[in-house]
Amino acid sequence: MESFSIHVTASKLGQLQSRTEIQGLFESLCAIIWQSISRIRDGPEPKIITICKKGEEKKEGLVGNNRVISVVKVDHSIKEANPSDLASLIKNKTIDERLKIDEAIEKDHGVSDIVVYGANLTFVNMEGADLYGFNWKGHKSTIVSYLIDGVGDVGTIVVLPTGPNDSSKDGLEGRIVNMTLPEDEIMKLKFELSKEWSIA
Repeated sequence: MESFSIHVTASKLGQLQSRTEIQGLFESLCAIIWQSISRIRDGPEPKIITICKKGEEKKEGLVGNNRVISVVKVDHSIKEANPSDLASLIKNKTIDERLKIDEAIEKDHGVSDIVVYGANLTFVNMEGADLYGFNWKGHKSTIVSYLIDGVGDVGTIVVLPTGPNDSSKDGLEGRIVNMTLPEDEIMKLKFELSKEWSIA
């Protein structure tokens, strides 16, 4: 497995959204990358993906993990699908897997490791994370990176904000997309994203 990042500027995100007519930046990027990986990957297409995103806020004083881990399943070709349809599935047709994960952990008394990131092709939404809010002696972060280690062999894509210095006139921020994928797919994916979407 190898990791690499791409920077998608605010203006490029605007172009992608108008071209695909997809609501939601995270969903747009997921749909485009999912389809691109399906096109370059040898073997069967990844017809099940995992989506990890922030859940509802806990009530004040309550501590807990509020990540939502869900899956999207399709029974048709991803390669030939309309990216807008894929994004709609990601936005509206996820299946919550948290109960299944809790049951699996409880069943073997928390002894086994459960691979969440990369067991399926996994997309992690970190858009709402306040990565640039840290202030140290009057200095703020200008570039922040986030990487998930111990990824399963199918791959993980993490979508992060680029920060306040990469905003368009309408307030749209760019995104950094960190990908951890099988090493032999990286150059092919970069080429596919560049050819089809002018990103990479």
